[in-house]
Amino acid sequence: MRGSRWTPAQTGTQGLFRLVKQAHEIYKAEVAARQKSYKRYALDFIHSNRFHDARDAWSKNEHQKNYYTVADLLMEHEKLVCKYFNREQFDDVAIADLLDEFYASDMPAPPGHEDRERSKPFPSNTAIEYKLDRHTIDLIVQLANEVGLFKERLEADDVIVRYATDTLQPVTSRNNTRLVILLDKLASHGIIPYHWQAVIAKKRLVVSSSGRKYLDQHDMSSTLNRSKETPPGLAEKHFLSVIDQYITRIKNKEMQ
Repeated sequence: MRGSRWTPAQTGTQGLFRLVKQAHEIYKAEVAARQKSYKRYALDFIHSNRFHDARDAWSKNEHQKNYYTVADLLMEHEKLVCKYFNREQFDDVAIADLLDEFYASDMPAPPGHEDRERSKPFPSNTAIEYKLDRHTIDLIVQLANEVGLFKERLEADDVIVRYATDTLQPVTSRNNTRLVILLDKLASHGIIPYHWQAVIAKKRLVVSSSGRKYLDQHDMSSTLNRSKETPPGLAEKHFLSVIDQYITRIKNKEMQ
C-alpha cells in the first residue's frame, strides 16, 4: 500500500475507508514494529498522502475532505487510533466504530447529560437508530422522493414509525448507482453510519433495480467503486447538487 497513487475510485466513503486501512497497515509496519515513533509515523503518513491523481474538482474535494479527516484523527487522537489499530482484527466494522467514536468525541452532549458523556462512543450495533432523529429522517425521505430513488414513494410519518420500531419494509431501488452515491454522501457527512452497507444488507432493506435480489454488501461496494471511475456528467452533477442542498438543510438543523 505504501507509495500507492490515488485515483478517483478512492474518494468518498470508500476512499476514507481505504485511507484508514492504509494508515493501519503502515502503523503495524512502523509503530507496532518499533521502527518509528507514533508522532513520526503520523507526520510521514500525512505528508505522503496529500495529493492524488484525479483531475476533476469533485474527486479532488472528496480526497481533500478524507485527507484532513484522517490527518485530524492521527494527530489529535493518538490514544483512540492506538486502541483500534492494535486490535488483532481490523475490518470495515472496526473502521466504522473508530470513525463513529472519532466523530462523537467533539459532539455536544445531549440535553440533561454531563460533559463526561461526550467521551462515550456510539455503539456500533445501534448507531443507525441512535443518530437519526425525526427531522433528519423526514429530510432523507423528501430527498429520496425528489430524486426518485425508489420505485415506491415513501411517506415520512410511516418511515419514522417503522424506523423507531425497527420494522422498516424493503423498498426497490430505481437506480443502484444513484442509491449508493446518495448514501455514500450522507455517510461522508456523518448523517448516517459509515457501515450503512452492512446495515442494509443484514436487514435486507433494498431490492436491486432488477427486482431479482436484495442488495448485499458486495453489490453496493462494487457499484460505488465503479461510479467513482469517471467524473460525473451534467445529470449526475445536478443529482449531487440536490443531495448537497439537503445535507446543508440537515446540518443547519443540527446546529440550531
